[in-house]
Amino acid sequence: MKAKLPIMLDDPQSSRLAGLDDFEEFITRDEDFFLDGPVSRRVAVLDFDAQTGAILPGARFVPPGPPGKRKLGTYEVAGAQGVYEKAFQQVCTFATVLRTMYLFEEPDALGRRLTWAFGSPQLLVIPRAGEWNNAFYDRGSHSLQLFYIPRPGREPAFSCLSRDVLSHETAHAILDGIAPDLYNALAPQSLALHEALADLTALLMSFRSEKLRRAVLKATNGSIADSTAFSTVAPEFGQARDPSGASRYLRSLLNQKTLDRADESVDANGFPNRVNRFNPHSLCQVLSGALYTVMAKIHGSLSTDFSGSGKALFVGGERFKRMILRALDYLPPGEASFADYGRAILASDQAAHPDDGQEREWIRDEFVRRAMVPDRKALDVETNVRFEPLESIDLATLATSDWAAYEFAGRHRDLLRIPEGVPFQVRPRLDTTKCYYLKKGADPVPIRELIFKVSWSHHEPNGAGVPFPGGRQVTVGTTLAIDWETRVLRARLTSEWGGEQQTDRDETLKQLAESGALQTADETGKESSLVRLETQEGLLRVRGTARMLHLGHAGPAGVDHPPVSPRATPPPIPPPGGDAGAFYDLVENRCRPRQ
Repeated sequence: MKAKLPIMLDDPQSSRLAGLDDFEEFITRDEDFFLDGPVSRRVAVLDFDAQTGAILPGARFVPPGPPGKRKLGTYEVAGAQGVYEKAFQQVCTFATVLRTMYLFEEPDALGRRLTWAFGSPQLLVIPRAGEWNNAFYDRGSHSLQLFYIPRPGREPAFSCLSRDVLSHETAHAILDGIAPDLYNALAPQSLALHEALADLTALLMSFRSEKLRRAVLKATNGSIADSTAFSTVAPEFGQARDPSGASRYLRSLLNQKTLDRADESVDANGFPNRVNRFNPHSLCQVLSGALYTVMAKIHGSLSTDFSGSGKALFVGGERFKRMILRALDYLPPGEASFADYGRAILASDQAAHPDDGQEREWIRDEFVRRAMVPDRKALDVETNVRFEPLESIDLATLATSDWAAYEFAGRHRDLLRIPEGVPFQVRPRLDTTKCYYLKKGADPVPIRELIFKVSWSHHEPNGAGVPFPGGRQVTVGTTLAIDWETRVLRARLTSEWGGEQQTDRDETLKQLAESGALQTADETGKESSLVRLETQEGLLRVRGTARMLHLGHAGPAGVDHPPVSPRATPPPIPPPGGDAGAFYDLVENRCRPRQ
C-alpha cells in the first residue's frame, strides 16, 4: 500500500524567507500497512500531552478509494493552523522519517532493508516530547524524541517541523542499526562520526527537493560552494536555542575546521579553525566540512555536463550519496576513526571504479589538509584481490550458518587480522545487492556482496591521570566484502585502535569522570541517562556514550557551547510516573494492524 504524505521543504522560517511553500508531498513506497497515528510496520508516531503524559489521538488514515478512484492512501489533516496543526505535525514527522529511511535503502546506496539496533520492528517517534531546546535518539526507549522552544508572540520553534533535525535524528537511529558499536564508543571520533553522518544525511535530504534546489541555485548563481542554504543545519531551531541572536543555525558544513594542533588560522568571524577534539559536536565539523567540500567539487565538475545546474546538483548528490552511504557496510566493527571511515569510502568506490578516481583524490586531499590522517598513504586500500580459499567455499552456507562462519574465521585469522589466542565474535552476515554505475551513461549493474564482519576485544592500559585502575576493553574488528559471483575480495578493512585514538580515549575518560557523567552499573538493572561504567577483574568498559549526542552544537562560527549535561536529559518514554509494562502494552495495541 502507498500513501501521499506532506514533507517540509525546510523549516517554516527559512521556507518563507525564500518565498517557498512550507511543504511538498511525496509518495511512499509500498508499506505493509498504514494505521492511524500515523503508524506503519517500522515507524509509529506517538503524540503525548506534555503536561499529563497521556497519548493524544493520532492522525486518521484514509485508505485508497475503490477502483477508478483515489489510488493512494492519505491522512486527514484539518489545515486550519497550517503546519502548526497537531495532525499535520504527526504526519509530516512520519513522512520525513520514512523518506530518510528510503534514502539509505535505495538500490544504489545500501540496497537492503534497514533494521534497528534495539531489536524491535518499530521506531517510536514523539513529535512533541515537551518544552526543551533539544531532540535526540534513544536506543533504550526505541525512540526519537523531538522537543519545542517557546517564542514570545510567535508559534514555538518545533524541532518536528525542521527537516534537518528530523532527518539528522533519524540518521542516528539508522546508523545505530548499521554500526551498533558506535553507541558505546569511547573514542571521540567514533561519536563525532555519528554526528557528521547525521548532518550529511540532512544535506542529502535537502538535495531531494527540486523546489529547494532551484531556489537555492537561482539565488547563488548555480553554485553550492558558498551556499548556506545547503551547508547549514537547522537554522530556525538554532536561532530559537540562542536568545542572544548570535546563532544562525546549529552547525555549518561550509567550514575549514581542522585537527591540526599547530593551526592558528581563524574563520571570517575571527574564530579558530582548530576544533576541540573531545567535543563530538565540534569535532564532527572536520569530517562533514571535508566531505561538503568534496560534494561542492563534484557539483562544479558536473555543471558543464548539464544544461541546468539543478540537474547537475541532483546527479552530483546521488553520486555523493553512493560514496558516503555504501561505505557504512564496509566500515569495520567496533570503534571507528575518521580514517577508518575515509578508507571505507575509498574502498567501496575503488572496488567499483578502479580507473576513475578523481573524487577519491579530492577526499585524500581533504583528509590530509584537515589532519585527519598524517599523509595520503594512510588512506591506501587494497581492493579486488583474489584469496584462494574463497574460490571453493560455499558462500550461502557461510552467510547463513554461524558454525561455518566461526570455522572460517578461526581458520583464517591472518586474513581477518585476528590476534592469536584472542576470542572473537562473528557478526550476522549481510547478503546485499547494490546497483553500481560502472560506466558513464550506462545502466546500473547489480553486484551481490557478502559482508563478513568479525570483532574482538582489544585490551589497553588506562593512561596517566585516568581515575580508574588497570586497563580497559575496546571493541575492534575487520570487515570483508566478498563478490558473490567472482569470489573476489572487494575489500578488507580493519579498525585502527592505537596512537591518537588511544590517547583520546584516555582524555575522554578523564573528562567524563570529572563531569560526573559516569555511573557504575545499577544493581537494579534500570536504564540511566548517564554513561555507564562496567568493571571486571581490573578491566573497564563504558556503555551508552552516544546518549550524550543530543542536539548539541558548536555555534555558528565553531565556538564550543557547553554540551547538554546527561543529567538534564528528561526521562525517555514511558513518561514520568507511568508504568513501563502498561505503557508498552498500550503502544503494542495502538501500533498493531487491524485483524
